[in-house]
Amino acid sequence: AGAVVGLCKHDHLGDALEELHWLPVQFRIHFGILLIVYRCLNGFAPECLESVFGYVDFNHSISLYGPRVLSHMGERSFQGSGPELWNCLPLELETCSSIESFKSALEARLFGIAFGI
Repeated sequence: AGAVVGLCKHDHLGDALEELHWLPVQFRIHFGILLIVYRCLNGFAPECLESVFGYVDFNHSISLYGPRVLSHMGERSFQGSGPELWNCLPLELETCSSIESFKSALEARLFGIAFGI
């Protein structure tokens, strides 16, 4: 981002990321994980991924659960972080009707969280 907008190597990247409408790395990782979870729940992912975690449907809201993790590395895995991130989403994101609408709404939400908008 710094090279694109012409920043020096010691300048802060936060403003450049916001100007370019790019998500910070941590939020980009969350975006990727949540997109895979969405695909798993809607039948757009390989079967081996769809069987990673289970879910309970509560009045149109899906609550995920995964296998119990016993280590910090397990918490950082897809099996550990996927359900945790999904269960924090608002209902309007969980019930998006298409992948494109989910991606758009999720990116807007993560951008708002990242930059306080």
